[in-house]
Amino acid sequence: MSPLKPPATLEICNLTDSTIRVNRGGSNLAVNSLNTVSHIASQKLFAANNITISDSVPDGGNAFSLKLLKSAPKAGWKQLKLQLAGAKKGENVPPAQVPFRAFAFLPSKDTQRLLVLPTRNMASFLRDIPDHVHLSNILLPGTHESMALYGWPFAACQNSSQGLLQQLQDGIRVLDVRLAIVNGNALVSYHGPISQRTPFSDVLAAVYAFLRSDDGKDECVVMSIKQEDYETDSPVLFSTLVHDAIYNSNFDGTAEVHGVAKVTTANQPLPPAAENGTVRAKSGLDMWFLQDHVPTLGEARGKIILLSRFGDGTGWEGGLNGMGIYPTTWPNSVPTGFTWDLGDTTFQMQDWYDIKSIGKATQKFQVATSTLIVYPSTTDPTSSSHHVLPFSFSSASSIPLALPVAVALGVGIGPIGFKGVNPMISSWALNILTTSDPAYKSVAAVTGASKSGGTSSEEKTAGTGDVKAAEQAPPKLQRVSGWLMMDFYDEPAGIIPLLVEMNFMNQKLGVQ
Repeated sequence: MSPLKPPATLEICNLTDSTIRVNRGGSNLAVNSLNTVSHIASQKLFAANNITISDSVPDGGNAFSLKLLKSAPKAGWKQLKLQLAGAKKGENVPPAQVPFRAFAFLPSKDTQRLLVLPTRNMASFLRDIPDHVHLSNILLPGTHESMALYGWPFAACQNSSQGLLQQLQDGIRVLDVRLAIVNGNALVSYHGPISQRTPFSDVLAAVYAFLRSDDGKDECVVMSIKQEDYETDSPVLFSTLVHDAIYNSNFDGTAEVHGVAKVTTANQPLPPAAENGTVRAKSGLDMWFLQDHVPTLGEARGKIILLSRFGDGTGWEGGLNGMGIYPTTWPNSVPTGFTWDLGDTTFQMQDWYDIKSIGKATQKFQVATSTLIVYPSTTDPTSSSHHVLPFSFSSASSIPLALPVAVALGVGIGPIGFKGVNPMISSWALNILTTSDPAYKSVAAVTGASKSGGTSSEEKTAGTGDVKAAEQAPPKLQRVSGWLMMDFYDEPAGIIPLLVEMNFMNQKLGVQ
């Protein structure tokens, strides 16, 4: 970490739902929601390096203190620890009871930027999004090779402590489940030829338990299922086994006809079901959304949305129309991406994984994130006539020069090496959440409002680079949404809350 020269400007970006008050050396600064406020501070203030934040009037509620950055973080940003202001040493409130999350980074050598987010329960964040919102308009974090916990460094794509139930509780809502046939009638998770040890019945048990719990009962989960042993075992049998597991399973995931009995789920106890009357499903089959269209959130709450990367509809009620979301094409590792249609939804795809070397990690980051950008109609930003659903993989692997963990997290010592995709995604999310100009442009496009004041550096460099042209051009409405599939999603810490918060930024901007 390099020394930090005290910057002349502290920018505070408030994405909570109400005005916050920032106390700096005895003076209170009110920061409205969804605005960036710049304030000139003396070097002496930054030498003290402390501020307090409150979401209430100065004489009520709790205030929380934090220490600003004293040096440039290695990742480029840092989640700051908030403590109850005035608390004695060792005295504090549990992190879940702190109403804010705070992130700091340095957009320039003269500026420190502080992002203040509300603390949300990642296990139930969809509860705060209205029923009418189409799933294509929501940014859902996902895991690539969700069950690949073993075989490091070649096959493992998630940390072994991040089992399926933990993923769901951490905010993961799109699962990538790869299975193979074992002993002729059982489905077990695999990554290529390497067993990941978890039977499909355990997968079902974990997801069923989560969606029936108090936290998960208003959530939904997209589950992509793909056959890993299609070259050696019958695709028809595989499709039949998946069908029977879904149609015949109990809430503990055990199939009556095929499958193997549930044992454990990464040694993590399954949560109890919510109180009677609050859970929609009466059987395992009731937990599934098998219709051939992308639903609204209201249609999907409490359900698993099947995405079938297997089979041709044989043996399924309704054929292909009863296998949920069914991709019509999936070319192998195309850098430029591809599209396919399902009813009123166009899937905007990116699954370029064979990047050859870690040196292409930056390019991988660029295509993964650019795929998530959607430009809705400026006259109707939430139009239901046709939807665009970005579906992007940030994961990549090319043995031996681009191992999954290296691509995701980076490799090197100090300044020598390559930055991983995940830290780049975190910085990208922070910049989107804390940059005022895209927000103003989006608000102007929806409401017809115009931004007062000068022209930003983003406007000066946008498009042709001509300031006058940028001022006269119609505003470009932008939404970040879709499904983002990640390796080692829990690193760096805080990346999932940043992605989730984009949904609530979209709400405030009227583009959800």
